[in-house]
Parts: sequence; structure tokens; C-alpha cells
Amino acid sequence: MKFLQSLCTVITLFVSVIAIAQDADQQQKPPNKGMEKILTPEQLALLKEQNELVKSQRETFKNSLSDEQLAILKNKDLNRRERREALRATFSQDQLDMLDAHKANVKVLKESFRESLTDEQKTKLRKRRQGMKEKKQQLNSKKGQMKKRMKKKKMKNGKN
Repeated sequence: MKFLQSLCTVITLFVSVIAIAQDADQQQKPPNKGMEKILTPEQLALLKEQNELVKSQRETFKNSLSDEQLAILKNKDLNRRERREALRATFSQDQLDMLDAHKANVKVLKESFRESLTDEQKTKLRKRRQGMKEKKQQLNSKKGQMKKRMKKKKMKNGKN
């Protein structure tokens, strides 16, 4: 029995180390890995410029939030949807205008980027997106299976 417990501990430790290593590896990779094979350098520069613009607009909006609004954002008692609704109810007209302008700006940026893509690039990007979606589903499936096994193991260990 002691052997099984120590074996479980070693396996759990091993899996944890692998998971941490994979997470660290994911953080080191650029978010658009593989995009440089599909897009031209000009398109990549355009994307980077657009992302910087969106980040600066987001930062400007965050800086416009009052202490009360920041408290709503930090409230962990609310779920994401409740937090968003509570926050939206406190927005001033200037903040609402800022959000609308940001939304319109993002739409224009997306359209201009899409217009710069060739049909071949669009096809490659669709395939890439589909592959990423399938990979995510596989990971979620494995994660769910792992949770079930751990739960089953806990139930089994709890009975003994």
C-alpha cells in the first residue's frame, strides 16, 4: 500500500513537472507562431502596429475607470458576466463613446487587414485556425479525462 502511494506521488510529481515545463515553453513562444510563414513582412508589421494601437486604446480606457469601477473589476464574488454587466451600468457617456469608437476602430483595422490578404493566405489561415481549434478540443478532452481519473482515484482512495 505504501508502495502504491509513493508511486502515485512520483507519477503526480512527474506529470506536474511536465505540465509546468510545457506552460513555460508556451509562454516563450510568440503568439503568432507560424504566421510568419503565411503573411508577408508588411502584413506582419501591419498586424503588430494594429495590436499596439488596440493595446494603447485599451490602456487609455482602463485609465479612465474610477475607483468604484476598478473595485467592480476586482470583485471575485461576481462571475465574468455579472462583473461586465455591473461595470457597464456604471460607465459614463464619455466611456461609452470611447468603447464605441474603439469597437469601430477595431472593425476598420480588421477589414483593412483582410483586404491585404490573398486568397491563398486566407485559405492557409482558415486551415491554421481549424487546426488550432482541433488541438484545443483535444487538450480540453484530455484535461477532462484526467480530472475524471483523479476524481475516481480520490473516491477509490477515500473508500480504502
